[in-house]
Amino acid sequence: MVNVPVCVGKGRIAMDYRVISYLRPLRRRWALTQSELAFLIGTTTNVTIGRIETRRTYPTLAQAIAFSVLFDTPPHELFPELYAKAYERVLAGAGELYEALQGNPSLATSTKLDFLEEVLQRVHPHVRDFPI
Repeated sequence: MVNVPVCVGKGRIAMDYRVISYLRPLRRRWALTQSELAFLIGTTTNVTIGRIETRRTYPTLAQAIAFSVLFDTPPHELFPELYAKAYERVLAGAGELYEALQGNPSLATSTKLDFLEEVLQRVHPHVRDFPI
């Protein structure tokens, strides 16, 4: 289910973090064609924009940063599904590594465990209610 964002003034949009991507609504809000948006982010074809908008592919890191700069919106707000998936993967990996390092008394391991404990204690508001 893709919800339509609500315009809250000056082109700003109230974000619903259950939405997969806000690229299409923002592009349409500013009356840009896919070709124009592709040009603005340095992509040679509008096919790339169409694939991102229809969820057939995720943007590259460079594209996500370009969209963020263009629309003055953080990447986690533009692509909440992608952010949530990355967030969950990082937490899962941190949990696995934390368990694997248990029992190793080295100073380096102690430092790693401290770091991983901090990572595992984070609760990010942009992810907590997103269905993965």
